[in-house]
Amino acid sequence: MKGPPCQSRREPDVAMSPDPVPAAASALLGDLLDRSVPTRLVEVARSRSAVHYETGRDDVPVLSVCTSVAVRLPASMVTTALPSGMCEIRAGALRSSTVRWQVVRWWSPPRPRGLTPPALVACPPEVERLESLTPQDLVGLGPGLTPSGDDVVAGALVAAHATSDPRFETWRAQIRAALRVRRTTAVSRALLQSALEGYATTELAAFVVASCRGDAGPATRSLLAVGHTSGASLAAGALHVLSTRTRADAG
Repeated sequence: MKGPPCQSRREPDVAMSPDPVPAAASALLGDLLDRSVPTRLVEVARSRSAVHYETGRDDVPVLSVCTSVAVRLPASMVTTALPSGMCEIRAGALRSSTVRWQVVRWWSPPRPRGLTPPALVACPPEVERLESLTPQDLVGLGPGLTPSGDDVVAGALVAAHATSDPRFETWRAQIRAALRVRRTTAVSRALLQSALEGYATTELAAFVVASCRGDAGPATRSLLAVGHTSGASLAAGALHVLSTRTRADAG
C-alpha cells in the first residue's frame, strides 16, 4: 500500500533537530547517499520495524530504513528511529522535516559465492512443482509485500550465483526482461534487483551456505521464520537450484 509521497520541500516553521540520529548503511547505498543533487523519496510500505522508500533509480530502486529487529534487505539503512512524514536524501544524509539520519558505519550485505552444491539435496514437493514454471512466470506471482513468486526467484538467483550455476546468466537476463513488463511491488523489485547481483538477506545467505555444507538445520529454521511465507519461498527457490544442478551441468 502506497503512502503519501515524500517531497524535498521542508516545512519552514519546524526547526531541524541539531543532533543527527546515527545509522549503519549498506555499501549498496554509497552512490545514492553521495549524490550532490537531492533525491526525493516516496514511501511505499511501512511496518513496525521498517519503512521502504522508492528512490526513482534503477540500480537502487528502494531504500529500506529499519531497526535492528527487522529482516535486513541488502539495500538498508539500520537505525534506532524510523522516519515519518516528508523526507529526502541530501548532503549524504536521510532527512525529514525535523530529523537527520547520519551514516556513522557502513556494512556489506551478504553475497555468498564460490560454493559447491551438495551431491544430494532433499527436494520437497513444492520444489518439484517449480519444474513447470519459468522465472518469467514467477515474477509478481502472489500477494504480499514480496509476492511468493518473487521470493522463489530471489532464492534461486542467490543460490545460482553462489554456486556458479551455468543457468545463472540466462535466468538473470530473463528476470531483467520480465521486470520491464511485469508488475510487482516496489520492495520485491528491490529484492530481485539485489539478487540479480547475488546479494541476499542474512537469513537467505546463511541458508545457502549451510545447505552447501550439508548442515542446514539451524539456518533453515531462521529462514523459515522470515515473514508469513517469504522464508519458505526463498528456501524453495534455493533448493530448486541446488537439487537440479547436476542436470544443469549435464545439459
